[in-house]
Amino acid sequence: MGLFDSFFGKGKVLYFPGCTPKYLDAQVQKRHEQLLKQFEIDYITLPKEEVCCGRPALDYGYVEDFNKLQQTNTDLFQAHKIKKIITSCPSCYYTFKKKYEDLDMEIEHISQTILDNIDKIQKKYEGQKVTFFDPCNPYKLPELYDNPRKILETLGLRVVDLPFTKEKSLCCGKSLQHIAPKVGTEMANAILKDVKTRTLITTSTDCCLHFKETPGHHIKIRELSEVLL
Repeated sequence: MGLFDSFFGKGKVLYFPGCTPKYLDAQVQKRHEQLLKQFEIDYITLPKEEVCCGRPALDYGYVEDFNKLQQTNTDLFQAHKIKKIITSCPSCYYTFKKKYEDLDMEIEHISQTILDNIDKIQKKYEGQKVTFFDPCNPYKLPELYDNPRKILETLGLRVVDLPFTKEKSLCCGKSLQHIAPKVGTEMANAILKDVKTRTLITTSTDCCLHFKETPGHHIKIRELSEVLL
């Protein structure tokens, strides 16, 4: 599936990976697309045309730049007659859903897509304990907390929570890695020292990469889709 499909009206669902899966960890995008195919979802991608959702620009106060990115994406989605966007990125999910005022289409995070099709995933676990880490969700969208836990528990895993979870979850430190790397590493270690299982799972590609790059631990760090395929 690709651009060819959209020109003939077949591609009404757009898979939008987000910047980190697209540029820093392509395996996440590959796994998520594999799941979409397994779920028999007819989707398209627009890798050469889509741009950042604009959330980083908005967070740092570059409102004019955000507005330009918003307009570029909105025009693109409308040109391809997109009716639904499935995204891997929690930030993109929030931004499209809450900040794109003229975006008249359904916005879905990949965890909701997975949960809706959970019967198509093999249940291969029998009570193994795993820790789930809630990535930064400053807007407190409950589905980003609840969906991953429901998915893991449905597959037979026992979810062990950290001392600080959901709306009280600690930042992994990734956002500070380029300006204060020592602080960023210490923030990751503060979380990892409280992990009492062999595996930590998260839906954030940024957090997953940051935890994997943090030295001094023997915890298996997994992005959610890694335990589904």
